[in-house]
Amino acid sequence: MKIKLLPAIIAAAGFLSAPFALAATYQSELSAAYDDVDYEDSDADGRVIGIEGKYYFAPVDTSNHPLAEAAFIEKSSNVYAQLATEEVKFAGQKADFYGRLIGVDFYIPNSLFFLGAGVQEFKSKVPAVVGQSSDWESNWFIKAGVAPVTGLLVWSEFVEDVDVSEEWNINGKYVLPLSGEQALNVEASYEKSKLGFTDDTITMAADYYIDRNLSIGTGFVNTSYTAVSGAETDYFVRARNFFADKASLELSYVDGEVENSLMVGGTIRF
Repeated sequence: MKIKLLPAIIAAAGFLSAPFALAATYQSELSAAYDDVDYEDSDADGRVIGIEGKYYFAPVDTSNHPLAEAAFIEKSSNVYAQLATEEVKFAGQKADFYGRLIGVDFYIPNSLFFLGAGVQEFKSKVPAVVGQSSDWESNWFIKAGVAPVTGLLVWSEFVEDVDVSEEWNINGKYVLPLSGEQALNVEASYEKSKLGFTDDTITMAADYYIDRNLSIGTGFVNTSYTAVSGAETDYFVRARNFFADKASLELSYVDGEVENSLMVGGTIRF
């Protein structure tokens, strides 16, 4: 299904192509996204709205980089905040979920080391047959990794009150420059968990930058479960286009075994 949808996503994300700009800098950005979710084999549907604000400690130089990857390649330290709300309707009922997060990503100067930390909070409001409204529940998290070469970061994330023997992960991201303005972004992660219902989660994704403005990508998330045998795999495609040096639109579509979703988002930089 996603292969048929890919040309439409590319066209929608790329219709506002802008002339090539040699260089531009920015120090903050604001992003927003809307996600429409359809649950298969059910009359339930959901909607997710999220926003993120990010401030970099120094101006980000986008020269000779894909615009979407400039901050990553330049190892730009930053602080960020996120807000999200999800509404799920099912059987005439409605459940609401809320999340908020504040964090910092910091590349230690003149070294290959990367550190991150933050606090995240969650709250829910569900029908009486499931439970009552909850208060905000919070926990902190930290990230630690290395960036041994330009465009490569390998890291792990750790969450409050979760022992490494119960849950651990390894993540990687590499932006490889190709000829001209072309580039390839590759992302991968593996998580092993003895908590809840999941066992192993494998995520892989790749984005091809046609030029420094426009990218198209695809990937999958494979999850195995402890309670039942077998696994589920969700596939996705995505595209992002900067129609101006400091403004972009993006689209993604997820074809999952339990749910399908379509996301549209945008970013403005300052």
